[in-house]
Formats: sequence, structure tokens, C-alpha cells
Amino acid sequence: MTERYLMKWYKEMLFKHVEKAIAEKKIRNDKLIYGVDLLTAIAYRETWTKVAKYVDKKMNFESICEIVKGDYSKREGETESNYHGFGFWQIDIKIYPDFVKSGDWKNPFKCCCKAIEVLEEKRQSLVKNWVFNGDQEIFLRSIIAAYNCGQGNVLKSLKEGKDVDERTHEHNYSKMVLQYRKLYNELV
Repeated sequence: MTERYLMKWYKEMLFKHVEKAIAEKKIRNDKLIYGVDLLTAIAYRETWTKVAKYVDKKMNFESICEIVKGDYSKREGETESNYHGFGFWQIDIKIYPDFVKSGDWKNPFKCCCKAIEVLEEKRQSLVKNWVFNGDQEIFLRSIIAAYNCGQGNVLKSLKEGKDVDERTHEHNYSKMVLQYRKLYNELV
């Protein structure tokens, strides 16, 4: 299965849910900067390895929505390994336990709405705690990186003069999301 084929699947399956979530969130925030392409690219980056297996097995979209979990690990203070990321946008159970326990992560619209809220939380924190030099790409990459590793870690990287991805998974999270957004936009 090619990266292009899988992104096409994401685009087709998630489009209406992401578009509806953006419309819902724009009612409250007319300055929302997240497009369908970026939100789908984040979902892709978060879940493509797991989802590719399900798509390859010809599972239907609704069934996949019910089981998309990730970050299976044993975190500090835990006695055994558990899933920590839920839904296409891998909402973290430690940070958003009520959302995850509600089961709303299984609904792509609700999960995307939550992802937008998380991105906005990260954006607002970065605006409050860092003066950007007007470089919009670095600002966007900072928000995306904070989605993965937290705004505190991104701020540490910025203060140390390091790349915003310094503390992200594989040290390339925002770069890969933007690469996937480009792939999304190349699809006709």
C-alpha cells in the first residue's frame, strides 16, 4: 500500500467529518487557522501505521473508528502498558481523560473537534509565552509540534535556539505533518 493510496483513503473517509468540525469551531473562533488538509495530515501522521493494516484487511471505516488506539506503552507511575492515544487524532487519555472515557474519540467529527480545541490550546499558550518574529511557518510548526509533545517542550526548544521538533516523536513531527499536508493537496 502506497503513502499516496492511504492518504487518498484518509481524504475520502475523513473529509466530511473534518469539514463539519471546522465549521462548528469557526462559529466560536472566526480566526481559526486549521484547514481540512492540515487536520487530515495530523490524523495521518498520528495513525497511518495502524490504519494501513486495517485498510489492507478491507475493514470498513466505521469499524476502524471504533478501534483506532495508539501509544501503547508503560508510562511513569503505571504498573502495566496501556493505550494512551485515542481516535484518528490520538487524543491523550492522561491530558483529556473525560473526553477519552466518554467514547467520543470513536466519532471522527467529535474527535476532530477535540483536536482543534487541543491545537487552539497550544496556539494560545505559545502566543502568550513566546514572541515570534513573524515567521508564519515556524509559528505553525510550533503549534503542530506542541500538539505532539506539549507547548512546554516546544517553548524549551525555542528558548534553547533549537528546532521546534527537537522534542517531538522522531524529532520531525511538524515537518512530517506539513509533508503529509502537501501530499493531501497534491491529490485530485
